[in-house]
Amino acid sequence: AVLVQAGEAYTARRPLSAPIRPMSFVLRASSAPLALALLQLGAASTDAVRQNYMDCGSGVALCGTLTLETGRGPGAYHHEYAHVHGLWPEVGHYGTSKCIHPRSSADPTQVYSCYQTNSRSEDDLLDFERHEWDKHGACAGAKDANDYFTQVCGLGDAPTKIMEKSKEAGQD
Repeated sequence: AVLVQAGEAYTARRPLSAPIRPMSFVLRASSAPLALALLQLGAASTDAVRQNYMDCGSGVALCGTLTLETGRGPGAYHHEYAHVHGLWPEVGHYGTSKCIHPRSSADPTQVYSCYQTNSRSEDDLLDFERHEWDKHGACAGAKDANDYFTQVCGLGDAPTKIMEKSKEAGQD
């Protein structure tokens, strides 16, 4: 991924595995869960993102938000390292994304690497993954839970590393 700092935002361009293809994401700084808006290049304006409504753009069926946690939030959002919270298709009143159902709706059976943390038990983490899969993965266009969480972890890798470097440097 090529990362470019632009004011308060980082932009990364990275090919995604099918079916969530040619898109880029924008990372905005925040201390609670941190949102990454997945946008087709040139398809959605930052005004649309700021209004909490995402227009996927002409000919783009699927778009959404990759949400990260800085680790600096209160309660369950307080932990040592930044990590992924979830990937949320912007369907219904959140945006124009279509709900594309998986081939298999079976729940995840393992804790994926980007969700592993020392602050929660494996059972709690698996329950959280099931929640994310049931609420968001059901419309994300992934083949199954493994495909969904593999994409989530892949998308979150570079931004969480940037967040950690920023924290180490004493930046917000």
